[in-house]
Amino acid sequence: MTGMRFRETMTGRLALRASDPVAGYASASAVAATMRAAIDITDVAAFVSSEVPTARLRAELVIPVLGGRFLSTDGGEFALFKQGDGRDGKPARWMTYTARFENGDRAYEMTAIKYLQPSWHLWGDSTTAHVVLKDVTKYEGSFRRRHAAGFIKISPTSFLVQLTTMRGFGAGTTWSDRCRAVQAYARFFIRGLAKTYLCRLRW
Repeated sequence: MTGMRFRETMTGRLALRASDPVAGYASASAVAATMRAAIDITDVAAFVSSEVPTARLRAELVIPVLGGRFLSTDGGEFALFKQGDGRDGKPARWMTYTARFENGDRAYEMTAIKYLQPSWHLWGDSTTAHVVLKDVTKYEGSFRRRHAAGFIKISPTSFLVQLTTMRGFGAGTTWSDRCRAVQAYARFFIRGLAKTYLCRLRW
């Protein structure tokens, strides 16, 4: 069994008290946010053959205005080409990042979605995550919950750096096995994008 891991860094803007990512990113009160994600695919062969390919996600979210550094707990998930509706309500494929973060005595749940659907916006769609961050802290009595929404994006430079972090792994595997695992993931990813953006399919 051969796995693969890679790292991804996205930066953008989130607005506090916003619930819609589009409005949050456009808000004059939006603040800087950065997410550094580490994705581990335990078995690449099983991942690319799955109906809904999922992998382990560990993440760090940095929002200075909201308390600085948030670290994800266990249970974060990355999903690729998940079926769903696009922003226009038509069928689309999603690339999702879900995680639970802790910061001091606060707990937050994050959902970040990249919407992939036929258009001429391959780069923008595949590098822009629509983020909703919800305060799920358990407190007795009333207290002011915090929430935020907006976009985070991969820059061209960060994308090139991400490519250099792709590594195969697995006990007892050879260098060739690990290279083939990375190649299998890359082929799967490119074929999925080609179906959507070249063949214009809503699959």
